[in-house]
Amino acid sequence: MRSTKPGFFVRLLRFSFLLAGLAGFLRLYGAITQQPDILGFSQKAWLPAYLMVAGGLMGLLNLSAWLMLKRKPFAPAWLPWAGVLMNITAYWLERLLLWAPTQRSTNATWMIGLHTAWLLLALISQLQMKRRLNEHV
Repeated sequence: MRSTKPGFFVRLLRFSFLLAGLAGFLRLYGAITQQPDILGFSQKAWLPAYLMVAGGLMGLLNLSAWLMLKRKPFAPAWLPWAGVLMNITAYWLERLLLWAPTQRSTNATWMIGLHTAWLLLALISQLQMKRRLNEHV
């Protein structure tokens, strides 16, 4: 008999997408409420708009991934990888292209470790889903 309940690592991966989506929407909210401060601090008129669009987009994409994994536990194998790689790529592109040069080296080790853990979580959850699909076939 095939188990229909998702495993621990699949749930943990889903939770990571939920947290990333909420962080995106908090970024959108912060950019809206702190727009005058952002403009005063950065002197760049495009920055609040960028933060709003990036936060909203990341929130929508991550919550969509969470919802698809929640509603269909045996989602396509590419979905978790696409979500994780999209988040990692977006973070590092923003860091390399938009952050001030003096800030780029701060917390790099922490973020590399966190992104490595996220990739491992995607791998382990995919292996767990594959094992459950092939269980008692």
